[in-house]
Amino acid sequence: MKKAFMLVVLGLLIFSVGAVSAKTIIAGKIYNADYSDTIEGADVTVLCNGNGNIQTTISLSDGAYSVTYNETGVGKCDSGDSLIVSAVKGDLYGSQSGIIHDDAFGTWDLAIVNVPLVPEFGIFIGALTILSAVGLFFFVRRE
Repeated sequence: MKKAFMLVVLGLLIFSVGAVSAKTIIAGKIYNADYSDTIEGADVTVLCNGNGNIQTTISLSDGAYSVTYNETGVGKCDSGDSLIVSAVKGDLYGSQSGIIHDDAFGTWDLAIVNVPLVPEFGIFIGALTILSAVGLFFFVRRE
């Protein structure tokens, strides 16, 4: 009887450790616009589920980043959930979306999202682009 009770307790302990250790890893690299080089020191923000589950980090020397979420409880991020990864460095900005895949490493879920950074247009450049397009339209239309 004692052995059976100990086996049940041991089984419950192993199950609870597996449930507690279940995590979600979101990782990837930050690249320049044409994916020819990685970008170090970019500020990376990961938004999971679109409901305020935000994690932040900084890309490493090889452009890699990673964040970890719990699969259960407050701030959870689990398989099938969508996510958005945004990165900023200086005047470069990029954003990509992804989906979390179930049990990629044992009980750990995984999403790999690589983000290319492109230059942001300022207000002056944006206005200049619009005016150029309108001017070109009327020039072509005149002929």
